[in-house]
Amino acid sequence: MERQLWSLVMLVLILAGQACEVRGLSSVPGTTTENARTVMMLRVRLGEGFRDNTVIVRIDGKEVYRKSGVNTNYTISYAGAVDVPTEAPTVRLEVAVEGGPNVAQDIRPGQTPFVEVRLADGALQFLPLNTEPPMM
Repeated sequence: MERQLWSLVMLVLILAGQACEVRGLSSVPGTTTENARTVMMLRVRLGEGFRDNTVIVRIDGKEVYRKSGVNTNYTISYAGAVDVPTEAPTVRLEVAVEGGPNVAQDIRPGQTPFVEVRLADGALQFLPLNTEPPMM
């Protein structure tokens, strides 16, 4: 009986996996079609300039990420990332440093699914890209 239950659990997990997003080995966010809707993945990558900051990311006014103690690893120019699924052709991306600067911009995830965010000279900068930036 226990073996049959285990087999049933495995079958359910395999079938459930068929409905999940698929990512390649490069972990590049993909798109999936579900009931004629296209779900796109927007990756917001925190790059250079962060030093023990609290960073907040909002999409269309909704907070999707908040993290304290964000620090850039300068060997790879990376401080963190958040992947945000969206069906909207355009989203309003806002990134803020608590007690510091913020920046907002309309982004088209279908054209630029990656946004590099940098903190330089006391200001946040967006770099929308159509491919994921390499870690240096």
